[in-house]
Amino acid sequence: MTRVLLVGNGARENAIAWALVRGGGVTLDAIVSRPHPGISLLADRCHVHPITEPAEYPDVTGYDYAVIGPEAPLAAGVVDFLEERSVPCVGPTRAAAQIETSKVFARRLLARAAPSANPTFVVAEEEKDITDFIGEVGLSNVVVKPDGLTGGKGVKVFGEHLTSREEATEYALHLVNKDGRVILEEKLVGREFTVQCFVDGAHLVHMPLVRDYKRAYDNDVGPNTGSMGSYSQPDHMLDYVSSSDLEEALRIMRASTAELHRTTGERYRGILYGQFMRTESGVKVVEFNARFGDPEALNVLVLLDGPLDDVCRRIVEGNVSRPRFREEATVCVYVVPEGYPGPDVVKDSPLTFTTPTGEAPQPEVAWLRGGTGADGQPYHTHMFFASVYTDTEGRVRTTGSRSLAVVGLGGSVREARERAYADVGRVHGAVRFRTDIAAGV
Repeated sequence: MTRVLLVGNGARENAIAWALVRGGGVTLDAIVSRPHPGISLLADRCHVHPITEPAEYPDVTGYDYAVIGPEAPLAAGVVDFLEERSVPCVGPTRAAAQIETSKVFARRLLARAAPSANPTFVVAEEEKDITDFIGEVGLSNVVVKPDGLTGGKGVKVFGEHLTSREEATEYALHLVNKDGRVILEEKLVGREFTVQCFVDGAHLVHMPLVRDYKRAYDNDVGPNTGSMGSYSQPDHMLDYVSSSDLEEALRIMRASTAELHRTTGERYRGILYGQFMRTESGVKVVEFNARFGDPEALNVLVLLDGPLDDVCRRIVEGNVSRPRFREEATVCVYVVPEGYPGPDVVKDSPLTFTTPTGEAPQPEVAWLRGGTGADGQPYHTHMFFASVYTDTEGRVRTTGSRSLAVVGLGGSVREARERAYADVGRVHGAVRFRTDIAAGV
Protein backbone atom coordinates (compact mmCIF):
# COMPACT_ATOMS: atom_id res chain seq x y z
CA MET A 1 0.00 0.00 0.00
CA THR A 2 1.11 3.53 -0.79
CA ARG A 3 0.92 5.88 2.20
CA VAL A 4 -0.08 9.40 1.15
CA LEU A 5 -0.55 12.59 3.16
CA LEU A 6 -2.98 15.22 1.81
CA VAL A 7 -2.96 18.80 3.12
CA GLY A 8 -6.05 20.99 2.65
CA ASN A 9 -9.82 20.92 2.98
CA GLY A 10 -11.61 22.44 0.00
CA ALA A 11 -13.45 20.96 -2.97
CA ARG A 12 -10.10 20.75 -4.75
CA GLU A 13 -8.70 18.58 -1.95
CA ASN A 14 -11.91 16.51 -1.85
CA ALA A 15 -11.40 15.78 -5.56
CA ILE A 16 -7.71 14.99 -5.04
CA ALA A 17 -8.63 12.56 -2.22
CA TRP A 18 -11.23 10.87 -4.46
CA ALA A 19 -8.76 10.57 -7.36
CA LEU A 20 -6.08 9.11 -5.07
CA VAL A 21 -8.16 6.38 -3.44
CA ARG A 22 -10.55 5.39 -6.23
CA GLY A 23 -8.11 2.92 -7.78
CA GLY A 24 -7.29 1.21 -4.48
CA GLY A 25 -3.81 0.59 -3.15
CA VAL A 26 -3.58 3.93 -1.30
CA THR A 27 -3.76 4.57 2.44
CA LEU A 28 -4.69 8.24 2.76
CA ASP A 29 -4.24 10.54 5.75
CA ALA A 30 -5.34 14.18 5.60
CA ILE A 31 -4.48 17.36 7.48
CA VAL A 32 -7.59 19.55 7.53
CA SER A 33 -8.27 22.84 9.31
CA ARG A 34 -11.82 21.74 10.20
CA PRO A 35 -13.79 18.48 9.96
CA HIS A 36 -14.58 17.89 6.29
CA PRO A 37 -17.55 15.67 5.38
CA GLY A 38 -16.19 14.67 1.97
CA ILE A 39 -12.55 13.99 2.78
CA SER A 40 -13.51 12.13 5.99
CA LEU A 41 -15.40 9.56 3.86
CA LEU A 42 -12.34 8.96 1.67
CA ALA A 43 -9.36 9.21 4.03
CA ASP A 44 -8.35 6.61 6.58
CA ARG A 45 -7.56 9.37 9.07
CA CYS A 46 -8.31 13.09 9.17
CA HIS A 47 -6.22 15.18 11.56
CA VAL A 48 -7.64 18.63 12.39
CA HIS A 49 -4.74 21.09 12.66
CA PRO A 50 -3.88 24.54 11.24
CA ILE A 51 -2.73 23.60 7.73
CA THR A 52 -0.23 26.50 7.56
CA GLU A 53 1.56 25.48 10.77
CA PRO A 54 3.45 22.27 10.07
CA ALA A 55 4.93 22.25 13.56
CA GLU A 56 1.37 21.42 14.72
CA TYR A 57 1.10 18.41 12.41
CA PRO A 58 1.10 14.88 13.86
CA ASP A 59 4.02 12.57 13.11
CA VAL A 60 4.72 12.87 9.37
CA THR A 61 7.30 10.13 8.97
CA GLY A 62 6.70 7.07 6.83
CA TYR A 63 4.69 8.60 3.99
CA ASP A 64 5.61 7.75 0.41
CA TYR A 65 4.71 11.32 -0.59
CA ALA A 66 2.46 14.26 0.30
CA VAL A 67 0.10 16.32 -1.86
CA ILE A 68 -0.30 19.98 -0.89
CA GLY A 69 -3.62 21.36 -2.14
CA PRO A 70 -3.94 25.11 -1.40
CA GLU A 71 -1.49 27.96 -1.84
CA ALA A 72 -1.31 29.11 1.81
CA PRO A 73 0.59 26.00 3.05
CA LEU A 74 3.00 26.35 0.12
CA ALA A 75 3.68 29.95 1.15
CA ALA A 76 4.17 28.79 4.75
CA GLY A 77 6.91 26.35 3.72
CA VAL A 78 5.03 23.12 4.40
CA VAL A 79 6.88 21.40 1.53
CA ASP A 80 10.24 22.45 2.98
CA PHE A 81 9.18 21.08 6.39
CA LEU A 82 8.04 17.74 4.98
CA GLU A 83 10.98 17.22 2.64
CA GLU A 84 13.39 17.89 5.51
CA ARG A 85 11.70 14.87 7.11
CA SER A 86 12.17 12.72 3.99
CA VAL A 87 8.61 13.07 2.68
CA PRO A 88 8.72 14.01 -1.04
CA CYS A 89 5.97 16.39 -2.07
CA VAL A 90 3.67 17.07 -5.00
CA GLY A 91 4.00 20.81 -4.53
CA PRO A 92 6.83 23.34 -4.79
CA THR A 93 9.08 24.59 -2.01
CA ARG A 94 8.49 28.03 -0.51
CA ALA A 95 11.11 29.55 -2.83
CA ALA A 96 9.66 27.96 -5.98
CA ALA A 97 6.08 28.79 -4.92
CA GLN A 98 6.94 32.48 -5.19
CA ILE A 99 5.77 32.16 -8.79
CA GLU A 100 2.31 32.48 -7.19
CA THR A 101 2.90 33.93 -3.74
CA SER A 102 4.66 37.08 -5.00
CA LYS A 103 3.26 38.84 -8.05
CA VAL A 104 6.37 41.03 -8.18
CA PHE A 105 8.60 37.95 -8.23
CA ALA A 106 6.47 36.37 -10.98
CA ARG A 107 6.50 39.43 -13.26
CA ARG A 108 10.24 39.92 -12.88
CA LEU A 109 10.82 36.22 -13.53
CA LEU A 110 8.67 36.37 -16.66
CA ALA A 111 10.51 39.49 -17.84
CA ARG A 112 13.62 37.34 -18.04
CA ALA A 113 12.03 34.07 -19.20
CA ALA A 114 9.41 35.20 -21.74
CA PRO A 115 9.19 39.00 -21.83
CA SER A 116 6.61 39.09 -24.63
CA ALA A 117 4.13 37.33 -22.31
CA ASN A 118 4.17 40.19 -19.78
CA PRO A 119 1.89 43.21 -19.90
CA THR A 120 3.46 46.60 -19.24
CA PHE A 121 3.95 46.80 -15.46
CA VAL A 122 5.71 48.69 -12.70
CA VAL A 123 6.67 47.82 -9.14
CA ALA A 124 5.74 50.97 -7.24
CA GLU A 125 7.18 51.95 -3.85
CA GLU A 126 6.09 55.60 -3.75
CA GLU A 127 3.35 57.84 -5.11
CA LYS A 128 5.45 59.14 -8.02
CA ASP A 129 5.84 55.58 -9.38
CA ILE A 130 2.06 55.24 -9.32
CA THR A 131 1.23 58.56 -10.99
CA ASP A 132 3.95 58.08 -13.63
CA PHE A 133 2.55 54.66 -14.58
CA ILE A 134 -1.01 55.97 -14.79
CA GLY A 135 0.26 58.68 -17.11
CA GLU A 136 2.09 56.12 -19.24
CA VAL A 137 -0.72 53.60 -19.87
CA GLY A 138 -3.80 55.76 -19.23
CA LEU A 139 -6.13 55.58 -16.25
CA SER A 140 -8.67 53.35 -18.03
CA ASN A 141 -5.99 50.68 -18.55
CA VAL A 142 -4.78 50.38 -14.95
CA VAL A 143 -4.90 47.21 -12.83
CA VAL A 144 -3.69 47.39 -9.21
CA LYS A 145 -2.43 44.18 -7.60
CA PRO A 146 -1.10 43.41 -4.11
CA ASP A 147 2.24 41.62 -4.12
CA GLY A 148 1.20 38.67 -1.93
CA LEU A 149 -1.70 36.26 -1.51
CA THR A 150 -5.14 37.78 -0.97
CA GLY A 151 -7.47 34.86 -1.64
CA GLY A 152 -8.33 36.21 -5.09
CA LYS A 153 -9.92 39.36 -3.69
CA GLY A 154 -7.14 41.96 -3.78
CA VAL A 155 -6.85 42.74 -7.52
CA LYS A 156 -8.74 45.87 -8.59
CA VAL A 157 -9.34 46.93 -12.18
CA PHE A 158 -10.19 50.48 -13.22
CA GLY A 159 -13.73 50.68 -14.52
CA GLU A 160 -14.81 47.64 -12.50
CA HIS A 161 -13.56 48.19 -8.95
CA LEU A 162 -11.95 51.63 -9.22
CA THR A 163 -13.80 54.64 -10.60
CA SER A 164 -11.40 57.61 -10.38
CA ARG A 165 -7.71 58.53 -10.41
CA GLU A 166 -7.93 59.40 -6.72
CA GLU A 167 -9.46 56.03 -5.85
CA ALA A 168 -6.84 54.11 -7.85
CA THR A 169 -3.98 56.09 -6.31
CA GLU A 170 -5.41 55.76 -2.81
CA TYR A 171 -5.75 51.97 -3.10
CA ALA A 172 -2.25 51.60 -4.53
CA LEU A 173 -0.77 53.75 -1.74
CA HIS A 174 -2.67 51.71 0.84
CA LEU A 175 -0.91 48.60 -0.46
CA VAL A 176 2.47 50.37 -0.48
CA ASN A 177 1.96 51.36 3.16
CA LYS A 178 0.90 47.82 4.07
CA ASP A 179 3.37 45.75 2.04
CA GLY A 180 6.14 48.17 1.07
CA ARG A 181 5.33 47.89 -2.63
CA VAL A 182 2.51 47.38 -5.09
CA ILE A 183 2.40 46.19 -8.69
CA LEU A 184 0.47 48.09 -11.36
CA GLU A 185 -0.18 46.49 -14.73
CA GLU A 186 -1.70 47.48 -18.03
CA LYS A 187 -5.09 45.80 -18.42
CA LEU A 188 -5.12 42.87 -20.82
CA VAL A 189 -7.98 42.61 -23.30
CA GLY A 190 -8.96 39.27 -24.83
CA ARG A 191 -10.26 35.85 -23.85
CA GLU A 192 -8.83 33.92 -20.94
CA PHE A 193 -7.86 30.26 -20.86
CA THR A 194 -6.22 28.07 -18.26
CA VAL A 195 -3.47 25.50 -18.73
CA GLN A 196 -2.68 23.15 -15.84
CA CYS A 197 0.47 21.03 -15.98
CA PHE A 198 2.09 18.23 -14.03
CA VAL A 199 5.75 19.18 -13.45
CA ASP A 200 8.50 16.88 -12.14
CA GLY A 201 11.36 19.38 -11.95
CA ALA A 202 12.48 18.81 -15.53
CA HIS A 203 9.41 17.84 -17.58
CA LEU A 204 6.03 19.47 -17.98
CA VAL A 205 2.87 17.82 -19.35
CA HIS A 206 -0.50 19.50 -19.71
CA MET A 207 -4.05 18.54 -18.78
CA PRO A 208 -7.33 19.30 -20.59
CA LEU A 209 -8.10 23.00 -20.95
CA VAL A 210 -10.80 24.48 -18.72
CA ARG A 211 -12.75 27.72 -18.79
CA ASP A 212 -14.11 29.10 -15.51
CA TYR A 213 -16.66 31.77 -14.54
CA LYS A 214 -15.46 34.10 -11.80
CA ARG A 215 -18.31 36.60 -11.61
CA ALA A 216 -20.86 36.06 -8.87
CA TYR A 217 -24.05 36.26 -10.93
CA ASP A 218 -25.52 35.21 -14.27
CA ASN A 219 -24.38 37.02 -17.41
CA ASP A 220 -20.95 37.64 -15.84
CA VAL A 221 -22.02 40.48 -13.58
CA GLY A 222 -21.16 41.19 -9.96
CA PRO A 223 -17.90 40.87 -8.04
CA ASN A 224 -15.24 38.28 -8.71
CA THR A 225 -15.34 35.08 -6.68
CA GLY A 226 -13.11 32.05 -6.31
CA SER A 227 -15.23 30.82 -9.26
CA MET A 228 -18.86 29.89 -9.72
CA GLY A 229 -18.25 27.09 -12.21
CA SER A 230 -16.30 25.83 -15.20
CA TYR A 231 -16.39 23.51 -18.18
CA SER A 232 -14.14 21.44 -20.42
CA GLN A 233 -14.79 19.98 -23.88
CA PRO A 234 -14.52 16.34 -25.06
CA ASP A 235 -11.48 17.12 -27.22
CA HIS A 236 -9.72 18.71 -24.21
CA MET A 237 -9.41 22.04 -26.03
CA LEU A 238 -11.55 25.20 -26.03
CA ASP A 239 -13.19 26.47 -29.21
CA TYR A 240 -11.46 29.85 -29.04
CA VAL A 241 -7.96 28.49 -28.27
CA SER A 242 -5.86 27.32 -31.19
CA SER A 243 -3.19 24.63 -31.04
CA SER A 244 -0.58 27.35 -31.56
CA ASP A 245 -2.02 29.28 -28.58
CA LEU A 246 -1.60 26.18 -26.43
CA GLU A 247 1.94 25.56 -27.69
CA GLU A 248 2.87 29.17 -26.91
CA ALA A 249 1.41 28.86 -23.40
CA LEU A 250 3.44 25.68 -22.83
CA ARG A 251 6.59 27.37 -24.15
CA ILE A 252 6.07 30.19 -21.65
CA MET A 253 5.56 27.73 -18.80
CA ARG A 254 8.68 25.72 -19.69
CA ALA A 255 10.76 28.88 -19.94
CA SER A 256 9.40 30.11 -16.61
CA THR A 257 10.18 26.91 -14.69
CA ALA A 258 13.68 26.84 -16.18
CA GLU A 259 14.24 30.46 -15.14
CA LEU A 260 12.83 29.68 -11.71
CA HIS A 261 15.50 27.00 -11.29
CA ARG A 262 18.23 29.41 -12.40
CA THR A 263 16.94 32.11 -10.04
CA THR A 264 16.28 30.09 -6.88
CA GLY A 265 18.28 26.91 -7.33
CA GLU A 266 15.02 25.02 -6.72
CA ARG A 267 13.43 22.68 -9.25
CA TYR A 268 9.69 23.20 -9.56
CA ARG A 269 7.77 20.03 -8.72
CA GLY A 270 4.01 19.69 -8.49
CA ILE A 271 1.18 21.38 -10.37
CA LEU A 272 1.70 24.61 -12.32
CA TYR A 273 -1.41 26.54 -13.34
CA GLY A 274 -1.08 29.20 -15.99
CA GLN A 275 -3.87 31.69 -16.55
CA PHE A 276 -3.44 33.19 -20.01
CA MET A 277 -5.10 35.87 -22.09
CA ARG A 278 -5.34 35.49 -25.87
CA THR A 279 -4.85 39.10 -27.02
CA GLU A 280 -4.33 40.82 -30.36
CA SER A 281 -0.61 41.01 -29.59
CA GLY A 282 -0.24 37.36 -28.62
CA VAL A 283 -0.64 35.10 -25.59
CA LYS A 284 -0.07 36.93 -22.30
CA VAL A 285 0.21 35.67 -18.72
CA VAL A 286 -2.48 36.89 -16.33
CA GLU A 287 -0.97 34.96 -13.41
CA PHE A 288 0.60 31.70 -12.35
CA ASN A 289 -0.66 29.47 -9.56
CA ALA A 290 1.55 26.93 -7.83
CA ARG A 291 -1.21 24.30 -7.44
CA PHE A 292 -4.38 22.98 -9.02
CA GLY A 293 -7.08 25.52 -9.72
CA ASP A 294 -10.39 25.29 -7.93
CA PRO A 295 -12.67 24.38 -9.75
CA GLU A 296 -10.36 23.47 -12.65
CA ALA A 297 -8.96 20.52 -10.70
CA LEU A 298 -12.43 19.03 -10.44
CA ASN A 299 -12.95 19.10 -14.23
CA VAL A 300 -9.69 17.34 -15.02
CA LEU A 301 -9.50 14.83 -12.16
CA VAL A 302 -12.89 13.27 -12.96
CA LEU A 303 -11.55 12.65 -16.49
CA LEU A 304 -8.27 11.06 -15.41
CA ASP A 305 -8.16 7.57 -16.89
CA GLY A 306 -6.15 5.83 -14.20
CA PRO A 307 -5.05 6.40 -10.63
CA LEU A 308 -3.75 9.81 -9.58
CA ASP A 309 -1.31 7.87 -7.42
CA ASP A 310 0.58 6.80 -10.55
CA VAL A 311 0.91 10.42 -11.69
CA CYS A 312 2.03 11.64 -8.26
CA ARG A 313 4.65 8.90 -7.98
CA ARG A 314 6.07 9.91 -11.36
CA ILE A 315 6.19 13.57 -10.30
CA VAL A 316 8.24 12.87 -7.17
CA GLU A 317 10.44 10.35 -9.03
CA GLY A 318 11.17 12.84 -11.83
CA ASN A 319 9.76 10.88 -14.78
CA VAL A 320 6.30 12.32 -15.35
CA SER A 321 4.53 11.52 -18.61
CA ARG A 322 1.15 12.69 -19.83
CA PRO A 323 -1.60 10.45 -18.45
CA ARG A 324 -4.71 9.58 -20.40
CA PHE A 325 -7.89 11.57 -19.92
CA ARG A 326 -11.28 10.30 -21.06
CA GLU A 327 -12.74 12.11 -24.07
CA GLU A 328 -15.80 13.46 -22.31
CA ALA A 329 -17.06 16.93 -21.50
CA THR A 330 -17.36 18.22 -17.93
CA VAL A 331 -19.42 21.01 -16.41
CA CYS A 332 -18.84 22.09 -12.82
CA VAL A 333 -21.42 24.20 -10.94
CA TYR A 334 -20.64 25.71 -7.55
CA VAL A 335 -23.35 25.98 -4.90
CA VAL A 336 -22.70 28.92 -2.56
CA PRO A 337 -24.43 30.42 0.51
CA GLU A 338 -27.04 33.09 -0.07
CA GLY A 339 -25.37 36.51 -0.01
CA TYR A 340 -21.99 35.17 -1.21
CA PRO A 341 -19.58 36.89 -1.76
CA GLY A 342 -20.94 39.93 0.10
CA PRO A 343 -20.86 40.93 3.76
CA ASP A 344 -24.34 39.51 4.42
CA VAL A 345 -23.48 35.95 3.41
CA VAL A 346 -25.55 33.32 5.24
CA LYS A 347 -23.39 31.20 7.56
CA ASP A 348 -24.09 28.03 9.56
CA SER A 349 -27.12 27.10 7.44
CA PRO A 350 -27.82 23.33 7.32
CA LEU A 351 -27.79 21.57 3.96
CA THR A 352 -29.79 18.52 3.01
CA PHE A 353 -29.61 16.34 -0.07
CA THR A 354 -32.31 14.55 -2.02
CA THR A 355 -31.13 11.04 -2.89
CA PRO A 356 -32.98 7.99 -4.20
CA THR A 357 -33.61 7.07 -0.56
CA GLY A 358 -35.01 10.48 0.41
CA GLU A 359 -33.71 13.44 2.41
CA ALA A 360 -30.40 12.97 4.19
CA PRO A 361 -27.84 15.12 6.04
CA GLN A 362 -25.27 13.87 3.53
CA PRO A 363 -25.60 12.45 0.02
CA GLU A 364 -25.16 8.73 -0.23
CA VAL A 365 -21.56 7.55 -0.30
CA ALA A 366 -21.90 6.13 -3.81
CA TRP A 367 -22.66 9.58 -5.19
CA LEU A 368 -19.65 11.09 -3.46
CA ARG A 369 -17.40 8.29 -4.67
CA GLY A 370 -18.81 8.29 -8.20
CA GLY A 371 -20.32 4.83 -7.87
CA THR A 372 -23.77 3.51 -8.74
CA GLY A 373 -27.11 4.62 -7.39
CA ALA A 374 -29.93 2.66 -5.80
CA ASP A 375 -31.23 1.77 -9.26
CA GLY A 376 -27.92 0.17 -10.19
CA GLN A 377 -27.08 2.86 -12.74
CA PRO A 378 -23.74 4.66 -12.56
CA TYR A 379 -23.74 8.28 -11.55
CA HIS A 380 -22.59 10.65 -14.27
CA THR A 381 -21.98 13.36 -11.69
CA HIS A 382 -19.63 13.83 -8.78
CA MET A 383 -20.10 16.09 -5.78
CA PHE A 384 -17.19 17.61 -3.87
CA PHE A 385 -17.56 19.52 -0.61
CA ALA A 386 -15.80 22.87 -0.31
CA SER A 387 -16.05 25.28 2.64
CA VAL A 388 -18.53 23.47 4.88
CA TYR A 389 -18.35 21.72 8.22
CA THR A 390 -20.12 18.90 10.02
CA ASP A 391 -21.91 19.79 13.26
CA THR A 392 -22.25 17.53 16.33
CA GLU A 393 -25.42 15.99 14.87
CA GLY A 394 -23.72 15.08 11.60
CA ARG A 395 -25.40 17.79 9.55
CA VAL A 396 -23.43 19.64 6.87
CA ARG A 397 -23.47 23.41 7.42
CA THR A 398 -22.29 26.37 5.37
CA THR A 399 -19.50 28.81 6.16
CA GLY A 400 -19.04 32.19 4.49
CA SER A 401 -17.43 30.76 1.37
CA ARG A 402 -18.34 28.37 -1.45
CA SER A 403 -20.18 25.28 -0.18
CA LEU A 404 -19.87 22.49 -2.73
CA ALA A 405 -19.41 21.71 -6.39
CA VAL A 406 -21.30 19.32 -8.65
CA VAL A 407 -19.47 18.08 -11.74
CA GLY A 408 -21.42 16.51 -14.60
CA LEU A 409 -19.86 14.38 -17.36
CA GLY A 410 -21.23 13.67 -20.82
CA GLY A 411 -20.51 13.12 -24.46
CA SER A 412 -21.07 16.83 -25.07
CA VAL A 413 -20.93 20.00 -22.98
CA ARG A 414 -24.73 20.20 -23.23
CA GLU A 415 -25.19 16.68 -21.84
CA ALA A 416 -22.67 17.29 -19.03
CA ARG A 417 -24.41 20.55 -18.21
CA GLU A 418 -27.84 18.91 -18.00
CA ARG A 419 -26.51 16.26 -15.64
CA ALA A 420 -24.72 18.77 -13.42
CA TYR A 421 -27.75 21.01 -13.02
CA ALA A 422 -30.04 18.02 -12.39
CA ASP A 423 -27.94 17.08 -9.37
CA VAL A 424 -27.48 20.66 -8.21
CA GLY A 425 -31.23 20.40 -7.68
CA ARG A 426 -30.56 17.70 -5.06
CA VAL A 427 -28.98 20.29 -2.74
CA HIS A 428 -31.33 22.15 -0.38
CA GLY A 429 -30.72 25.03 2.03
CA ALA A 430 -30.00 28.75 2.09
CA VAL A 431 -27.84 28.50 -1.02
CA ARG A 432 -27.77 29.68 -4.63
CA PHE A 433 -25.86 29.06 -7.86
CA ARG A 434 -25.37 30.55 -11.30
CA THR A 435 -27.76 29.15 -13.88
CA ASP A 436 -25.68 29.95 -16.97
CA ILE A 437 -22.45 27.95 -16.54
CA ALA A 438 -21.49 26.65 -20.00
CA ALA A 439 -24.78 27.89 -21.46
CA GLY A 440 -24.69 27.96 -25.25
CA VAL A 441 -21.38 26.13 -25.56
